[in-house]
Amino acid sequence: MKLRQLRYLVSIVDSGFNISRAATMVHTSQPGISKQIRALEQELGVEILMRRSSRLTGITRSGKAVLTVARRMLRDADSLRQVGEKHVGENVGELVIAATHIYARYLLPDVVTRFQRENPGVHVVLRQGTPNQIADLVESAEADIGIGAEPPGHSPHLALLPGFKLARSILVCAGHPLLQAECLTMQMIAKHPIITFDLRFTGGATVIRPFEIAGLKPDIVVHATDADVVKAYVARGFGIAVLPAITFEPERDRDIRAIDAGRLFTPTLARIEIRRDEHLRPFLFEFIRMLSPKLTRGRVDRILRAS
Repeated sequence: MKLRQLRYLVSIVDSGFNISRAATMVHTSQPGISKQIRALEQELGVEILMRRSSRLTGITRSGKAVLTVARRMLRDADSLRQVGEKHVGENVGELVIAATHIYARYLLPDVVTRFQRENPGVHVVLRQGTPNQIADLVESAEADIGIGAEPPGHSPHLALLPGFKLARSILVCAGHPLLQAECLTMQMIAKHPIITFDLRFTGGATVIRPFEIAGLKPDIVVHATDADVVKAYVARGFGIAVLPAITFEPERDRDIRAIDAGRLFTPTLARIEIRRDEHLRPFLFEFIRMLSPKLTRGRVDRILRAS
């Protein structure tokens, strides 16, 4: 049994059982990857993948058990390499960050720029996705750290580190009547069309909840998946939006105005996700500290060890 075979198996499953795509992911040929999977099945004495004619159609029950162990072994192998990296060079390696649009677009550019300036030997890779996609990337070791809202159905294999709070603002177009209000209420806001995040995102559900508590039904006219789309419609007077305050950039958003909404809407709570079996390389901890300066190494270690 070779780690290469396990990596091929994982790539096949992660590519949706598309041999061509899996071969591209691991930089090999289709016949080569098929041959290695057959050899693995023969060695283990079980059928791992389900086939119909020459097509792969899924994974068997035994294959699921093999896949779980394969992912763990690959993570362990990666951890061993990271230990080696630590002794070869404290600040040499790769840092893969997974983040939702809000953080990737508005928060991380300054943090990543500072991090790379202080750690020139570390290659930074950024991947964007939904909270669930981010959790999957971190759990499968395709990302070292995830940044975003806590996903539903949190995995026990992931540790959630306390992150930071982002205050909210109401964004309106220039000249909007809400700009004249002395003391905004939910009733006043509910009179206007609302542009918000898709409800699959924590940010979307968080905005709707205060209306529900007040017994109001907001008029949702646009569901979007990133703040730039939301702001484009706000600027055209299509509706108003409640977004983290960091998304408002006065020098860019010249047709938009921001109203403090901290009194009416709870802040966005960011979470930092890492695997519980993660080898906490010095530069990974340094990046975590840049995101959440109050976190100490001892506190992070305690969170990682907690069951």
